[in-house]
Amino acid sequence: MRLPVTRHFFLLVVMLTFASPLYAQELPPEKGPVRTVKMFDIFCLSQLPELDHIAKFAGFGEFAEITGKELERYQPEVRADELRAWRFHDFGAEFILTAAKSKPDESFKKEVPKFAKSTSFACSLLIPATDPQAMVLKALVKLLGRDPDEISIQGPMRVHGWSGQNDKILSHVHYFAPVKGGPTSVLSARTFVKD
Repeated sequence: MRLPVTRHFFLLVVMLTFASPLYAQELPPEKGPVRTVKMFDIFCLSQLPELDHIAKFAGFGEFAEITGKELERYQPEVRADELRAWRFHDFGAEFILTAAKSKPDESFKKEVPKFAKSTSFACSLLIPATDPQAMVLKALVKLLGRDPDEISIQGPMRVHGWSGQNDKILSHVHYFAPVKGGPTSVLSARTFVKD
């Protein structure tokens, strides 16, 4: 099913192949949900599908790359062909940035046959669950230009999801927030680009 796409989100989907200049975007100076969502926009949305750009971005400042056994904790359900992760702190809180590349699994190929021959580029920002969920959601709605396409419960998490596509790119953005409280929420973007 093809979902309606707002102008902002359509441009986001179309422009994902062009990384934004790192210096052109600034973070709000105050701690809080608006700053957190802007970090997700700058670190993930503006960089996908260029994982190398995410890695270059993480080379600036106080990002510490996660390697070895600890990196395995961040493997997605469909094991990534390439996976990198970095830890950094903002206003004393710890964040984890991940970037992954993989091929679609059989389930996805059956669900979305038009993108069976594609490559998945994903980026996630694991954030402290201290920001009020309603405020994070409000900032995401403003960024993406519309309310979520779907809201569901997946295990201990409430998931808000947005989707958009054109002929060559299928993109999903998700916000995973603990239903009953927990230490971490996740902002996630995944783009499938036809080979």
